Amino acid sequence: MTMRLEIDFTANAAYLALHDGVVTSTREVTPGVNVDLDEFDTVLGIEVLGLDVFIPYSELTRQYHVLSAELRALEIIRPNVTTFVARQVVRPSDVRSQVALQSEVASA
Repeated sequence: MTMRLEIDFTANAAYLALHDGVVTSTREVTPGVNVDLDEFDTVLGIEVLGLDVFIPYSELTRQYHVLSAELRALEIIRPNVTTFVARQVVRPSDVRSQVALQSEVASA
């Protein structure tokens, strides 16, 4: 699966789908950041409730299993979704946008 970032500017929220799997639980990492986990506590996706919310990379990697290719993708989005969007061609006028994050790009 290609990692996918879905941004909803109207709702001021985003979801980073890291890979396919069955979500068995959702946990709050910090206020405004939730993770969807599989049965092995591997992060399948990250929900960000506020595009300016800091994504807590250290906490994610300490508390949960995140694959190395996905860590590189998370580095691209750092420190938050707003900063990432500002570096892209995505325009807030697109009510709902999707940005694909290829593993190959993330590993560069």
